[in-house]
Amino acid sequence: MKYIKIYILITLSLWATSCDNEDFFEATNPPENPWLNLSEFEKAAAGAYWGGLRSGWDNIIGGPRLVKTCQSDIARLLPGTSANIPFSEMYNRTSDFEIDKTTNAFRNAYRMITIANSGLDFINDNDGNPYPSIGESDIQNNLRRIEGELYFIRGYAYYMLSTIHLPAYNPDGSNDSEKILPIRTQFDDNLDGAKSPELGTVEDIYSLMISDFTTAKGLLPERFDAALHHASYAEGRANRFAASAMLARVYFMIGMDTEALTELDYVIDENGGDYDLSEDPIEAFNHDDESRGKEVVWYAYYADPVKSSGNTLELTSMTLQSYTATNGGLTWPDGYARITWNQFALSYDALQRVGWMVDPENGDYTITEEALEDKRFLQLYKKLEPYNPDPEADPSVYETVYSQVTTPVVWSDKYYRGKTTGFKTNIPLIRLAEMYLTRSLLRLRNGNTAGATSDLNMIRNRAGIGDLETAITEDDIHNERIKELAFEGDRTDYLRSAKLDIPPGDRSISAVPYNDASLVWQLPQRELDLNSSYQSN
Repeated sequence: MKYIKIYILITLSLWATSCDNEDFFEATNPPENPWLNLSEFEKAAAGAYWGGLRSGWDNIIGGPRLVKTCQSDIARLLPGTSANIPFSEMYNRTSDFEIDKTTNAFRNAYRMITIANSGLDFINDNDGNPYPSIGESDIQNNLRRIEGELYFIRGYAYYMLSTIHLPAYNPDGSNDSEKILPIRTQFDDNLDGAKSPELGTVEDIYSLMISDFTTAKGLLPERFDAALHHASYAEGRANRFAASAMLARVYFMIGMDTEALTELDYVIDENGGDYDLSEDPIEAFNHDDESRGKEVVWYAYYADPVKSSGNTLELTSMTLQSYTATNGGLTWPDGYARITWNQFALSYDALQRVGWMVDPENGDYTITEEALEDKRFLQLYKKLEPYNPDPEADPSVYETVYSQVTTPVVWSDKYYRGKTTGFKTNIPLIRLAEMYLTRSLLRLRNGNTAGATSDLNMIRNRAGIGDLETAITEDDIHNERIKELAFEGDRTDYLRSAKLDIPPGDRSISAVPYNDASLVWQLPQRELDLNSSYQSN
């Protein structure tokens, strides 16, 4: 069967501390291992992906992307807005207050970690091979590959946790002064282990991520091969390039430029033609089938025909069109479908800074010629004119929902753009454009001006705006990155990794340093109450 349904393989609650006695762990007839053969073990990886990437209003994509975008300078909170989400807390960085978006991300991350650990323990408990009858080809191409995926998933979950709950890494200072996050590298099947995990410092968590992604890179294949791999590995699963890209992100965060550049070179220059920037920008965002855009290294696969429903819905707060859009959402009324509760658009500060709007601070909302030549602006963003009360007004031209919107607004239009249906549109999690932009900055900072310019021009030429006409500066790279990666949860991570202040955006405040406490969100109170390690810390 080509597609496999994703099952949760762990019936133990993530927070086993909710149970008050050891009897919970002592079943009279303990359940037998569900992975009776190698094909069944495929569900270990599938379940770990599902643990965080599952569809709905609660997953590890939507909430973190929303928080990290809305707390940054590139988001504009619409005036007079209201909705059943913590929009004010996110926008104003009230991070000492627990909100559902970060609590859900915490829970989903540890769900992924728990499921991954269960599969890894199963391998380790069986001396590296639970299926001694399988051949060498299956060992290398499937068993080891599944093992690599489990390490990748665990590393990715800790990466997401680090971007929300950990202070920014300080390459020139101490990163081990405070124990913050639970370190779970084994599946705890007893009460004491479940309620008292070791707590890790910033240094501990980053070391674990590097270890996990390095192990994953060594075990994962570069690409799917139908003659060698289980059929389910074809869509939405991590490969060696994805692991290398995650290593590049982590090395960038901790200031290990040489190591980051090595990984970036591998992903960009040694991918055998699997990934490039030959397609229009929209092609990364409009696939609602088994295919992917040429630049997409890893994506959340919501087009799976086995699943009856799909997509991460929290993104609706910061994108223009709804998951009910069809036909790519290109025209109204034939496919375009406006969300009626979205609240966060592109800030006027960002629009002016990147050269897409003339002078919004002083009332000139004219879109520039450069923006009108930029494929990203034309394909992935949309300007709406101020509120028009006419019931026949075109909602793809005018604001028709919020009467308080009296100036033009530019919205992100990246999500739910599937060629057939928005609801089944896959979401890119790692794009080649990000790798080029990160390498451009690191090359420039390390004296390779020609290489930095070449990388930036790759991005600009794909967007249709041609080579940079002046000597490259860091601001050129920063601004190009906004245009390319806005509303993908990148902005806060990028500024913290690059060790740059967080600008105020449209807020009437001052910039804050990259290591400001307002960018570190409180841990769930339930975890603090039930995890005894915090009481003894």
